Amino acid sequence: MIPRNDDSSPQRDLYKHYLEDIINPHHSLVQLSRRIDWESVQNCFAEHYCADNGAPGRSIRLQVGLQLLKHLHGLSDAEVLAQWVENPYWQYLCGEVEFQHRPPMDETTMSRFRHRIGEEGGKALLKLSVELGKSTGTIRAESTEVVVIDTTVMPKAITYPTDGKLLGRCLLQLVVLAKREGVQFRQTYQSKVAGLQWQVGRYAHARQFKRMRRALKTLWNYLGRVWREVDRQLPYEKQSPELRSKYKQALQLLIQTGESGAKNRLYSLHAPEVVCIAKGKSRQPYEFGRKVSVATTADEGFVVDCQTLYGNPFDGHTIGNALFRLHLTLGRFPSHLLLDRGYKGSDQETLVKAGVCQVHITGRKTGSAKAHEKQHRRNSIEPVIGHMKQDGLLDRCHLKGHEGDAVHALLCGVGFNLRKILNHLRRLFWAWKLSSSKTDLLDQFRFWLQKLSIQQPLVIATI
Repeated sequence: MIPRNDDSSPQRDLYKHYLEDIINPHHSLVQLSRRIDWESVQNCFAEHYCADNGAPGRSIRLQVGLQLLKHLHGLSDAEVLAQWVENPYWQYLCGEVEFQHRPPMDETTMSRFRHRIGEEGGKALLKLSVELGKSTGTIRAESTEVVVIDTTVMPKAITYPTDGKLLGRCLLQLVVLAKREGVQFRQTYQSKVAGLQWQVGRYAHARQFKRMRRALKTLWNYLGRVWREVDRQLPYEKQSPELRSKYKQALQLLIQTGESGAKNRLYSLHAPEVVCIAKGKSRQPYEFGRKVSVATTADEGFVVDCQTLYGNPFDGHTIGNALFRLHLTLGRFPSHLLLDRGYKGSDQETLVKAGVCQVHITGRKTGSAKAHEKQHRRNSIEPVIGHMKQDGLLDRCHLKGHEGDAVHALLCGVGFNLRKILNHLRRLFWAWKLSSSKTDLLDQFRFWLQKLSIQQPLVIATI
């Protein structure tokens, strides 16, 4: 049900601690909370709740504020709730009037809220951060005419995938699910999985690859026997959705094990959407996760789009979708796109002929992709991605499924924008404080100068 609106201001209690009496009104978080249009946020997310059924949900401002604080400081759900109790500024941002001594909810409520709003809710919060950047003066309105786009990898929270791990775990999970549905096994091989996995890792570490392949072949045979027994006793049409999913995963592992050229490989049982991406890094040749397209302004480095991509597409084929999302966020297409050489050979000629925008590839000086006067700002997106991974949560995604990855990437972009906005507000406050202190000093100097000039004849007379 739609959360209740607690904006009414009741009569104060003498024995309660009110946040307005504790906090500094010039704090950056206080200024940020006053600049956010919470009424529009309430109207935007109210459609995700039932109007007349069930108990009232938690306050939308509280839910949104906790998500912003999480990605602002790069914390987990449990850490945000633990620090929320200790920080009055965080409570003020979330709409509290009195100081609270207990967490407002459980961390599972935060995950359910992310699932409720989905990717569209993440886009709405990113658009909100862009509007906040414009209203606070963090970015200029004309800065969105030149946009930089690049791709990176958002690693998934999975263990390093090996054939031994995947075969062993899939066998154990398949046996458990099949037994629940009445499948009778002559032999399950569950007691032998741990020993075979240990042998595969031990032989691989000792570079005894023949023995490793022999142990891996034995594990592969055991999984094949269990899979055929399930197929023999329980046809695919009669299986439950959980068993059917594990049945297909086992078949995929039986096909791809030992085949170096197999396509659409399975790298994780609980996150089958994970792909292997090689970005050419010497320290980390392969990364397992999702590819993310990041778009920033060329001048300020403000994130205007952060979307996950399905599979491992060529960078040049992602420009059209990125432009469409930029139009939704900014309200118009950018005039110029600055790209690296990884986008070479893309559909840029089609975009130029259609008059959508001008595409500029690094190193190009002639033709339709000639260099732009701000071409040197193409590299400005690299530190932005680095800060999103080190200061934010883009370095590891713990959310489930395609939708979880999409929401996580968008909220990481929101967190980066909020950090830039807060830094800008702090600089404005210190500039105002410095200017006010200078005026105070001048007033004091003029006062004492006037006072000394009046007392000067008296001092001379006494001498």
